[in-house]
Amino acid sequence: MAVALKKISYFIAYIVVVTAILLALSEASVRVFKLAPPLANRYGNMVSDPYLPFKPRPNSTISGRSRYDEFDYHVEINSAGFRDFERTYEKPEGVYRILGLGDSIAYGGAALFEDTYLRRVERMLNERPGNHPAVEIIKAGIPRYYPEPERILLEHYGIRYEPDVIVIEFGSSDVIDTLQGLDAITIHRPTGANSAGAGRTGRLGAFLYSHSHLARLILSYYRKRMNHRPANWDEIYKPDGQYEQQWEEIEAEFSKMAGIARTIGARMVILYVPDFTLFQRGEDKYYPPERLRAWARKNRVTFADVTPAMLKANVTATTPLYWPRDRHPTPAGYEVIARTLYETLIDNNLVP
Repeated sequence: MAVALKKISYFIAYIVVVTAILLALSEASVRVFKLAPPLANRYGNMVSDPYLPFKPRPNSTISGRSRYDEFDYHVEINSAGFRDFERTYEKPEGVYRILGLGDSIAYGGAALFEDTYLRRVERMLNERPGNHPAVEIIKAGIPRYYPEPERILLEHYGIRYEPDVIVIEFGSSDVIDTLQGLDAITIHRPTGANSAGAGRTGRLGAFLYSHSHLARLILSYYRKRMNHRPANWDEIYKPDGQYEQQWEEIEAEFSKMAGIARTIGARMVILYVPDFTLFQRGEDKYYPPERLRAWARKNRVTFADVTPAMLKANVTATTPLYWPRDRHPTPAGYEVIARTLYETLIDNNLVP
């Protein structure tokens, strides 16, 4: 009996040692070949928030080279978690304020701060000839956001800045993000585990995600599988298509935001920014802006469509308007977006 127990003990010890060696080798391989997703990317370290699904880590700075080696990035986040200058909630005397909401385009993904469209418009408005009040644009775009979290941000934080105008940037990815829902982007702890899956894997899973590249690779795959809902991008551009329910949810969120804007005496603008597939699409490319324009007209909201300006600029552009692999606008693309928004604000007498 004693001999049998001894053999079992040796066998268990052997299995433990072999397993430990295999795990160590696997961990080393994942690290050497950089297979695990990074804990942080150019969008900043995302952290949890009492109301929002996540926000950039306040007072953080990150710099580097894009993963596709297309551009350098440098991002500074203020104390509120926005890519902006420091702002007080109380509006300074004599200042006119615009609140900019949106996803990574409003955030300025793949661009330096001075090249982002909200910063460009802010400069353009303040450099106008004549006697005008100073204009501050609260740059509250956050990557992966879409109308629902943007409405939550407006309710709990945006209105505190006392905006005179609220600009909501919208892109086709917002339809897919509406399909995926808040569960796909919620952070449960500020550990870098940025999905609802972080909650399902518990504290041990969160610890392993932060400290083990192998665990991060496995858990990221698991979370992707748990949160995955297949997307058909072409359906976004079809009337009464597969995503009609999502379009209706988006319009409902816009209605809520329009109501909030009226309550605080602010005017609202929807800014449609086409995605990188614009130049490959046929007549279907006009469906999203046409639908948004119809909703805006019905609800007495100003609408701005960047599509015509992008198509025109593409004819004579000497540099790409979108990064080929990253797919965000280039500085030239952001300039087109900025010019469209600037002209919309001026032509509709939305700024004094």
